This record gives sequence, C-alpha cells and structure tokens, in this order.
Amino acid sequence: MFRLRELREENGIRRSTLARELGINAGTIANYENELRQAPYEYLLLFADYFDVSVDYLLGKEERERVAVRLDGALTETERKLIDDYRACSPTGKSRIGEFAALWRERGV
Repeated sequence: MFRLRELREENGIRRSTLARELGINAGTIANYENELRQAPYEYLLLFADYFDVSVDYLLGKEERERVAVRLDGALTETERKLIDDYRACSPTGKSRIGEFAALWRERGV
C-alpha cells in the first residue's frame, strides 16, 4: 500500500502543487498514487522528506511512531498535543509555526 495520496490529502495539498514543488509531473504522481507505476527510490526519498515520514511508512511497511513513545514519556500532554497538531499541518503551516515560535523565543516570552 503506497500512502502518497493519503499523505497529500491529509495535508491538504493538491497533486498539482506537490508536482510543482517537487519538480515532478502531476500525471506521474497520479500513476504512483493509483499504483499504476512504482516510484523510483529517489522519488520515494523526495516524498518521504516532503511529508516528514520514513520511506517504510510511505510504502505501508510501518506505522508512524509517536514522539511521546520515542522520548519515553518525557513530554507533557500539552506538548504531545502541540506535536500532533504540528504534524497534521501542511509543510507551509509547519514552516509558519516554526517562524512564530522563533519570534516568541527571540522576544523572551
């Protein structure tokens, strides 16, 4: 199971937008999403990096790891929720959140 369409739709990204941002033809992406063709390894890496997932997750070989599990419960519930909300954002939203956090950090708030 190839999760490209799922990731794209979950992040509110149109196929044409993804194609433009990655320099890949939208029809080619459609072929991958419909599993008519297999994406080459270099494209798998592009997609995984773009959506911040592993190639194994992209290919349906593993589930996403929860940050709270990786950090052995070091996060509070509020921090876990913030991370979950962040992960649900589009790449543009993630970038803006980072800018906002940096602004508050610089102000010492």
